[in-house]
Amino acid sequence: MSERQFCPYCGNPIRPKDKYCIICGKPLLSDLPTKANKEAESKVQDDIKEAKIISKTITKKKDKKIKEEEKEEAEKEEEKKKKEKEKEKEIKPLPEEVKYQVELYAEYSDLQFEKEKLLEKLDEVSNMMKDDRYETDFDYKQNVNIKLKAVKTLIKELKERENELTKKMDDVFIIQDLSNKIDAKIYQLKNLTREYRLKKVDENIFNKLKDRYKGEKQDLEEEREELKGGLGLWLQDLILEKNDLIGEIRLNKGRYSSKEIDEEDYKDTDNELQYKLKKVEAKIKTVEKLIEG
Repeated sequence: MSERQFCPYCGNPIRPKDKYCIICGKPLLSDLPTKANKEAESKVQDDIKEAKIISKTITKKKDKKIKEEEKEEAEKEEEKKKKEKEKEKEIKPLPEEVKYQVELYAEYSDLQFEKEKLLEKLDEVSNMMKDDRYETDFDYKQNVNIKLKAVKTLIKELKERENELTKKMDDVFIIQDLSNKIDAKIYQLKNLTREYRLKKVDENIFNKLKDRYKGEKQDLEEEREELKGGLGLWLQDLILEKNDLIGEIRLNKGRYSSKEIDEEDYKDTDNELQYKLKKVEAKIKTVEKLIEG
């Protein structure tokens, strides 16, 4: 006995060979035209294809998002490692060639101060020459001329030393040179971003150049900070040296007060120590400016 069949639309019993439901009159599925069946099958296939494309697109988006998240996570991890590495990094002593340049800059700065003082002294002597006594008093005139010659000789010597220092000094001190290069990298990044926004550079080239400029900028910044760290260490040593010299100056004065040494020895030692102190103070001043800059 065959299994009873029912109309899929109204649910009433139908016979196997019925083409239409005798109750609702709708065509039965088993009897749809072959063409319609093919069209239905084709539609399904099209829908499947479309669904696959949509699914693939969604998957790509998900994959892209996952990759971006993974990249972001990797960058965070790299940044974390970098910070840990910076903490562990010991400050390196300042290279001797950099110290030498600092000493030249310090001496040059001190020399400019001395030259200003001598020019003031020259103006003072020039005014003395305008005095009426310069023409009427022989001794006065001779004394003024001796002072004038001495001041001019000192100015000449300072200028000669200035020329020597200028030849030895770098055109731009290394820290300032690094700062200039960092500024150049910042400008390159800004310019690159502008070109990208104007659609003059494609995304691939933009990302490559951006990563390169950022890397170069970071290297320059690390080098600058390393040098500043070395300057900081040297500054501490210079301050200690300054304090030692001040102690020696006081000790020398105490020895003179207690009559351990005569006035001539006291003055000779004091002049020598004061000269050393002046040089150290000039270095300290120069190093502090470089660290702040």
